[in-house]
Amino acid sequence: MRESTEFVEAAAALRPVLERDQAAGDRDRRLSDDVMAAMRDAGMFRMFVPSSFGGLELGLRTSVDALAALAHGDPSASWVVMILGAADLVVAQMPSDAQQEIYADGPDTHVCVVLTPHATAERVDGGWRMSGEWVPASGCLHSSWGVFGFPIAEGDVGVAAVPFSDLRVKDTWHTVGMRATGSNLVVGQDIFVPDHRVMRLADAIAGPLGTGARFRSALVPTVLTYMTGPYLGMASSALEHVMSKAHKRPVSFTTYQRQSDSPAFQIAIAEATAKLDVARLLAHSCASLVDDHAMAGTFPDYETRARHRLHAAHAVRQCGEAVEMLVSAHGAAAVAESSPLSVLLRDMQTALRHAMINPSWNMEACGRALLGVEPNIVALL
Repeated sequence: MRESTEFVEAAAALRPVLERDQAAGDRDRRLSDDVMAAMRDAGMFRMFVPSSFGGLELGLRTSVDALAALAHGDPSASWVVMILGAADLVVAQMPSDAQQEIYADGPDTHVCVVLTPHATAERVDGGWRMSGEWVPASGCLHSSWGVFGFPIAEGDVGVAAVPFSDLRVKDTWHTVGMRATGSNLVVGQDIFVPDHRVMRLADAIAGPLGTGARFRSALVPTVLTYMTGPYLGMASSALEHVMSKAHKRPVSFTTYQRQSDSPAFQIAIAEATAKLDVARLLAHSCASLVDDHAMAGTFPDYETRARHRLHAAHAVRQCGEAVEMLVSAHGAAAVAESSPLSVLLRDMQTALRHAMINPSWNMEACGRALLGVEPNIVALL
């Protein structure tokens, strides 16, 4: 597990190709082959692949910053890298036979993940027989494998690794934002999954099973920290764009010929910057907490995990509020289809709806943990 400024720089260097193909991806509701190839060649899909299969096992701060850099060029591209990387973290907890099968074609094998158990399953000789529909499966249009939740027993969830040769994708992702993630519905009918490609989700959450420092970290805090990257990148990109226009755009219906001369605009920029700075500090703090425990071989206690989840969700919330503030400060031109801000606004509003970072639920979960109120409403801690 290592940090790498060079890796973040490599992510930032992809910005021209990501920006070039962003509109096409938005239109086609999938990332272009050129974008996927460029990110593959830069190693973006190897962040959390085990080193034994050619992966990088990067530190969380590097991974968060790399995702933020990718989001500067295209938030959807950053989101797909994030989801596929999260799937690699889950695969790293699975039996070694499953890992060898999944990465048989190399470390750039794409695996998508949907952990909600939208399936039916029965135990059969040597494994499980299941049918299900899993959504939203971000990155499924580029994936060879998927890891999906399914019910093992009442209140008990399993995770199964399934090749896409056993699945089909239904074109359901018609959305306002994050359109190029292609987060469609994945369908499996009467699939047989052998035991070596199945694990209990609770086992992965309750304690790390993998080898190597990267995979000794608590799974949910690792994924939640990693998730902050695209939000940080979207907020940072919005701030950059609004500031770049501030010396040229007037404040309509006022005497200010430049937005930059307006005290109200100056305050808005300062407040948005503060929100972004707080978000970045929280994300980096979350990364340090998770990786420090991983290096020490310790597992954070329940209260620490709940507070971590609160911090990650708050970082994301600050990013969303910063974008809203910047759009308002910039003015009506922000919602023109030709404006980069319109993409950032649509993508941010869509990404903020992800259930894992819902601020109300995460605040309640942390409050319950701090006060010792049982049971908690969130299983994934």
